[in-house]
Amino acid sequence: MRGRGGPSTGFYSSESFRDVVREVWLAPGHFFGRLDPDGGLVRPTLFASVVLYINLLLDELLREVWNFEFNYGLVNAALPGLVVALILGPLLVAGLAALVLTVLDGAPSRRKFGPVFRGLGYASAICVVLWIPFAPLIAVPYGLYVATVAVKEVLFISWRRAVAATLVPLGAVLLILLLLTGFEEAAQLLINPPGE
Repeated sequence: MRGRGGPSTGFYSSESFRDVVREVWLAPGHFFGRLDPDGGLVRPTLFASVVLYINLLLDELLREVWNFEFNYGLVNAALPGLVVALILGPLLVAGLAALVLTVLDGAPSRRKFGPVFRGLGYASAICVVLWIPFAPLIAVPYGLYVATVAVKEVLFISWRRAVAATLVPLGAVLLILLLLTGFEEAAQLLINPPGE
């Protein structure tokens, strides 16, 4: 892909949904290494929201098809799901970015928040498959790796610092989910059976 400021900068100019999903899944180091840190927050915000919205809709559709119960569930999920995705997606990315910077530097800074938010917003591309049964078993560990790569590349830090800054808050979130839901419910979230 051509760079934003011409061939000399090397930053991506295309942040289309399909291109981002493909690059984040297949070449995360390459994608995040060439991501423009000053590209703004609107596109990654919308990207994370769209990923969450697609998951909500496809999960509901799969449940209806699996149970062979076609009702108004998908229609009822469409508008409220859009509102939830538009609010929750950016809040989750912003919260995670703040936690990463808190672990890394002791507090979030304006200078670093934008690049980390952009990186983690686009790292949510891994979540595009969470609606598929058993896909979370692969997507969650790979997502941890991709989030670490994103933080490492956008902040130009070592692997050790990136691992600590990324996996401590993400591990804490996963542990809290495990404690709140219990082991059996957490296992169900990873398996994501369509009929339930």
